[in-house]
Amino acid sequence: MRTPEEFEAFLREVIAPRLRAVERERAAVRARRDAVRVPGVWKLLGAAAGLLVALRTGELGPLLVGAGLPWIVEVVRRSRIPDTAAALVRSTILEPVVTFWDPSFRYAPNGSISREEFEASGLFPGEAIDRYAGEDLVTGRHGSTAFRFCELHVKRVTRRRNRTETHPVFDGLFFVADFNKAFRSRTLVLPDTAERALGSVGRAFQSLASRGAGMELVELECPEFERAFVVRTTDPVEARYLLSTSLMQHIRTFHENTGSKLRIAFLRGRIYVALPLANDLFSTGGAAGAPAALAGLAGASAPLTLEDVRRWSGELLFAVGIVDELDLNTRIWSKAPAA
Repeated sequence: MRTPEEFEAFLREVIAPRLRAVERERAAVRARRDAVRVPGVWKLLGAAAGLLVALRTGELGPLLVGAGLPWIVEVVRRSRIPDTAAALVRSTILEPVVTFWDPSFRYAPNGSISREEFEASGLFPGEAIDRYAGEDLVTGRHGSTAFRFCELHVKRVTRRRNRTETHPVFDGLFFVADFNKAFRSRTLVLPDTAERALGSVGRAFQSLASRGAGMELVELECPEFERAFVVRTTDPVEARYLLSTSLMQHIRTFHENTGSKLRIAFLRGRIYVALPLANDLFSTGGAAGAPAALAGLAGASAPLTLEDVRRWSGELLFAVGIVDELDLNTRIWSKAPAA
């Protein structure tokens, strides 16, 4: 990988001029959207006409239609103007930043790990998935380890008589890498919420749930790990082979450093990591400092800066660093690097 000093030079010489081009494009997008605004007088006339009809009929509907229709028309017209500034950021800034750190890295802004692979990982057992969306796919090789990761937004939808409710299943970073030991089983490392809340009753419930899913609950010789996680597997012997004392320590440290409900699966020679994120990956700052997706870049009040690019680079290196955090490049078990 390149050095931080080389990255700072890259920012000054390559990225800074491109940020100025992005700001010019963002101003042009705003101008095109402002040009299709519905004039204020039409909004006032619509509200006045709706009020008159409402007074005559004694119904509220005409007022709502008269006042709201011009605004709806404006939103539709403005939404048809594409945010070309966001596309420019992804192609001229984010993609070069990704490949700067390692030529093997590739960035696909609209790519993601498939829903089929996410569900096959088994990291969210028993959860219905009704909406699945992903973006910001990065692939590459770090040392001997091939990896992929992206941002995912996975939802469950419940429909009641009068309303539809959306519940998050997972929002965050989904990471897949070649594992450094050969194995055939499926093993899940999940947050141990039941035992922490219910003690031995929770442990019994976990055991029943594991058997119902065709798996077994595994007890490991690390009390600290057991307090944080529950381990389910189709092969207890292989699970203990995978979860060595060293790897359990790496997982515990990573879990403590991120402070998140970390989930890990071992399946088909790979390791799957689901890491919840509070903010979107590669996001920009909105007017109040809240994260806003790049798709809304043209509407953000503050310009993009080199500090934003440094933050994106930090998020990239954090995700790639999962390989180091879990010591996946150590290959003393004679498994060859992934092709």
